[in-house]
Amino acid sequence: MSAKGPLWRTRLLPAVLVLLGVNLVALAAWTGPRYWRQKNAATRVEAARAEAERERAAVLSLRERAAAIRGNGADVQRFYRMAGTEKADLLPTLEAIEDMARAPGLQPGARTFKREEVADARVERVVVTLPLEGSYAQLVGFLREVERSPRFLTVDRVAMRADPDGSAALQVELSAYLRPSAEGLREARRAR
Repeated sequence: MSAKGPLWRTRLLPAVLVLLGVNLVALAAWTGPRYWRQKNAATRVEAARAEAERERAAVLSLRERAAAIRGNGADVQRFYRMAGTEKADLLPTLEAIEDMARAPGLQPGARTFKREEVADARVERVVVTLPLEGSYAQLVGFLREVERSPRFLTVDRVAMRADPDGSAALQVELSAYLRPSAEGLREARRAR
């Protein structure tokens, strides 16, 4: 033994502590960067998953919008097929409206109509105003006939007045849409 203390305390303990410290520093130098890379990678994975989910939602939204656009395009094509031509279908449409009014037993008055150009469309709107008299059930029957009509008709306005005897007077404004003839298109363009 030496005068300062046992050999293991003076020489071996400091050497073991230095080796332990070097090992700890080496361990930290080796595992520290890996730990931070893994932690950063996990954060990036979560961010990528969230971004992928947002992109999936955006793609789904775009697919739904594309389906709606395709459906609207098909509806427009069907509408143009349903809209008759001005020359061939104007008079039959007006007669069909009066026939629909007479079918449930209504008494139609003098009809009036006016033609309007529809902006940015290849059709013209024919507004038909038709006064009708009859019972409430007959008026409802007329509106059902309009709804079932194979022609493209819209009910734009309805004004009803009830009489004390149980009958009613109805002022109906309907619209029919027709494709104008080439001559009609030229006149409409000149009128602009």
